[in-house]
Amino acid sequence: MSFTLLLPIFLLAGLGALLAKLPWLKPTWHAGVTELTAKFLVPSLLFASAWRTGIPPSLSWKVLCAFYLPLGMLFLAARPLARRGGSAAGDGAAAALAATYSNTVFVGVPVLVQVLGEGSLQFAYPVIAFHSLFCFTLYHLSEDGAGSGWFGAVLNTLKNPIVAALLLGLALNLVQVRLPAPLLRALDMLGAAALPCALLSLGASVASLKPGPWRRTAAIVLAKLVLLPLGVGALSVFVFHLPTAAAMVLIVLASCPVGINAAFVVKPAGGGAQLVNSAILLSSLLCAATMPAWLWALRHL
Repeated sequence: MSFTLLLPIFLLAGLGALLAKLPWLKPTWHAGVTELTAKFLVPSLLFASAWRTGIPPSLSWKVLCAFYLPLGMLFLAARPLARRGGSAAGDGAAAALAATYSNTVFVGVPVLVQVLGEGSLQFAYPVIAFHSLFCFTLYHLSEDGAGSGWFGAVLNTLKNPIVAALLLGLALNLVQVRLPAPLLRALDMLGAAALPCALLSLGASVASLKPGPWRRTAAIVLAKLVLLPLGVGALSVFVFHLPTAAAMVLIVLASCPVGINAAFVVKPAGGGAQLVNSAILLSSLLCAATMPAWLWALRHL
């Protein structure tokens, strides 16, 4: 059942990869769709959804702890393990980032809406709002010679249209500001276009990546697709006793493939960039099997 629900998502991503290889569209289509989706369509979807539902006040801190505690622990564990082969410090930080940074927007949001419904996004807001900020700050603090790079990461994250739209929607919900019906209908139309555009962009991005060192890549992807969702699930269910709906959302977000934005954050010097690109490629392919498996396991708890 879970795979059937996810099949349209994988088909759209596959179509994006196919369009990136065929000469049907101008080569610049991918960059335009990606920018439109990340800066306008997805922010419209998250703003409208956040304004409508808000965050359950009794769950917000538990949601954050259940997701970010295992993420932080895995990051700290992955960094020294990634350096055992004699790689540079920056490569270890890059590997740790790839093992923990999820594609919450281009994969997580479409999967949640398709499988669990738009209402499930209320449990995803805290994670999405702080995800890039948390992971990129850890990377900059862990990389030798990063200096005050973490401060720039914080500012860039707060200026991100997705984060800004999400926080604005939550703020307006909190103070109970009413929005005009025509504006809401326009936002809903934009939000409906966000999911297919995000998946087409994801497929095209993955198609342009090249494989790298497979042994280290496989270890990173194992941590990303198995260990991280396992840790998040354990804390969600057995420690914080979150509702099943909230636990499913967190595990879906944790089981997403490596976020594409990690490739733009990691410094190109050394082997870290190639390692991250390989992890994005492999995790994006394998999540077609691992995400349905996690959803099946959750439904049979």
